[in-house]
Amino acid sequence: MIATDPTQTASNGQAISETDLFLQEGDKYLKVVLNGHKRPEIFSLELMFNLLTLAIEKHAMAILMSCGTLPENHTFMDLLDGLKWVMPISETNQQTLLTLHKEESMCSNEAPVKPRVPTPELMIDYIELGKRMQMAAREMVSGKASPSFALE
Repeated sequence: MIATDPTQTASNGQAISETDLFLQEGDKYLKVVLNGHKRPEIFSLELMFNLLTLAIEKHAMAILMSCGTLPENHTFMDLLDGLKWVMPISETNQQTLLTLHKEESMCSNEAPVKPRVPTPELMIDYIELGKRMQMAAREMVSGKASPSFALE
């Protein structure tokens, strides 16, 4: 059973406006990542990683917004904290999000660190997380599965 934190949920539990926009943006970023290997002279591993982090962030926001919830911030730690309230997330997926949090300083209030470029093997894990996050976002936004079990 998913816990509900009333301090993070809109009073009516309705989806927040522009939820679909976040889903569409996440889909577009992920599509570029999934097709970037066709043009390696343009899409370096670092660029692909940065685009993937944007896709994951947009999809996580779509999930949360579909539940009328917003995270405290847009760091991966804050997104994970918010996601835990609305859907089950496996330990593996939690750890992957925490690794992303350490690797990428997206929207952090802390002094920026130089983003690290993941190994190609780790990038495969991140892409798989991105695909699962997209599936969860599509299910949650469409109302087909609430909660989605795509990250379990």
